[in-house]
Amino acid sequence: MNALAVGLVKAGRYLKAVMGDNAYEVYLAHHAQTHPGTPPMPERTFWRERDDDQDRNPQGRCC
Repeated sequence: MNALAVGLVKAGRYLKAVMGDNAYEVYLAHHAQTHPGTPPMPERTFWRERDDDQDRNPQGRCC
């Protein structure tokens, strides 16, 4: 992979992290470390609860 492609991949990962698009993957990694042997919540439930929590507790965000 050339330097430009590597830079674009890294920029894409950074933007996903900033926008919160990788939140479920981060949750899965955390859950696997802290609660081994128990199933994680389904992705749909995760996003629903995350959105509901943000609505109940608004923090610095654009909208």
